[in-house]
Amino acid sequence: MTQHSLSGGATSYDKLIGAVLITFVLQLLQVGVYAVTRLQRHTHALTYFPSLFFLSVISGFSDRIYSGEGFSSLIWIIPIVLLLWLVVVTVSRGMLVRQSPETGMFSRTMWINILIMAAMFLMVGIAGNGNAVAHYRMSVETSLLEQDNERALKAGRRSLETDSSLTMLRIYALARAGELGERLFSYPIKGTSKDIVPTLKGTSCLLYPNDSIYRFLGAIPRYNMDAMTYLEVLRNNGQGTEAVKDYILCGYLIDKDLDGFVSALLSYYGTPDSLSQNVCDSLPKHYREALTLYVHTRSNPAFVYHNSVVDMDFEDLQALEKQYPSFTERKIKVYDQYSGTYWWYYEYE
Repeated sequence: MTQHSLSGGATSYDKLIGAVLITFVLQLLQVGVYAVTRLQRHTHALTYFPSLFFLSVISGFSDRIYSGEGFSSLIWIIPIVLLLWLVVVTVSRGMLVRQSPETGMFSRTMWINILIMAAMFLMVGIAGNGNAVAHYRMSVETSLLEQDNERALKAGRRSLETDSSLTMLRIYALARAGELGERLFSYPIKGTSKDIVPTLKGTSCLLYPNDSIYRFLGAIPRYNMDAMTYLEVLRNNGQGTEAVKDYILCGYLIDKDLDGFVSALLSYYGTPDSLSQNVCDSLPKHYREALTLYVHTRSNPAFVYHNSVVDMDFEDLQALEKQYPSFTERKIKVYDQYSGTYWWYYEYE
């Protein structure tokens, strides 16, 4: 991500070559530092500080670097830290003449150096970017660039942490796999229907080209518009691909707009009179769940759908909820059995 941002997207990062080059350069820096400072004995490990410090710098950028904000704090942090290190080196060099030489694996000199190295590696771990969602996003986008859709969908699969941009990327990956209506709510959802495609002031990609998502849906927008407006324009102009239908339907589901969902579903699949039971039963999982929820929560539904299996599952959910008056306890119990369903998302997220 850092290399992509610094080069303006002109270069790409190879994991193996990058790891080898970074390690070689940092080791070369340590050799140079030792040649200048000649730190030995108890303080020899300090010769590795500049290398480990720069390692923490290049691995510590947040995704704000993409907008150029990642450098502001470093402008004054780097010189201050290096100045403090120079002070420590100067003091340490003066102490070398008073240190008695010690050798051996278990000598005091060895353990002091190991402690210093451990502290510096701890610094690298703390300073490095530990934001789980940022790592999931970069993993998803890297996988998409490599055309590995399945790996993209596995990134952060078991985590409840997400943001609207990660949700947007997962929607895209699921749509490419043809499973958007089947698996969307098995992931945590963040944002609204306005965030399901990249926008200037909303969701965006870090590495993956926004235009690739637009082309997948049918066309690149000529001006900025919200996601559902863009999708409706594609649909009305006949430019949209098959994926636009699922994007629109899932957009309504994310907004918990069951009436809008049913209206859009009927416009795609037929009128209430012409829509057969077999067609409804072949719909993706989340669409069937939404239809069942719609029928059970409307006194005068525009469309009636019943499936014995889905109806029984929903009735079991209602029976489970009645057993726990406390919302917190009820939420935990329902999550154990119904997480990954649209019903869970609609009621508890």
